Amino acid sequence: MQAAEQIVEEANPSLFTSRTLSNKSGYALGTLVQRIRSIENVYLWAIKKTRDNLCKEFGIGITQFDPDSSIQTFAEDIVDGAFSAIKKVNPKVIRFFENRFTKINGLPLDYFTYFDVFTEPYLETSSKNKTDTFRQMSKNEAALTMRQIFMMIERPFAEDNPIAGTEEHRKIVINTMIRLLSK
Repeated sequence: MQAAEQIVEEANPSLFTSRTLSNKSGYALGTLVQRIRSIENVYLWAIKKTRDNLCKEFGIGITQFDPDSSIQTFAEDIVDGAFSAIKKVNPKVIRFFENRFTKINGLPLDYFTYFDVFTEPYLETSSKNKTDTFRQMSKNEAALTMRQIFMMIERPFAEDNPIAGTEEHRKIVINTMIRLLSK
């Protein structure tokens, strides 16, 4: 398991093989394959553990934000920190994890993008609106924004969260939508 973590830290999915794990761990390939039913699951475990540790560290960083700084600075720090962490991890590792995760769980490849169907309708509606309250945005920005809005709507139901469908849930989503979509 430690060898898998070290291989994952190298952030090169082409190394996520039984042979690499055998070499790094010191176990003979045959022994390793016999003892571990799924080498892929070992890498998925190591990626998840690494991801969870990075998120925990990132969370600590959030709590240490300077209370005299603005939301603009906060947002910039969060985004810059997240971009930096993702570059260290290597987006290929993220794609490896998501592709395997969706395959193992029988999820469609568009599992994370199925809300994109709302992008064009939103752009059309915002361009026709006469109240001058809708913020105009690019197709890319609209797609990312729609994903987040509909995630906020759907996830509490999918997670069986007690907030799902309550007035509080409704208010949170409406207020967030207004902040994200208005001028």
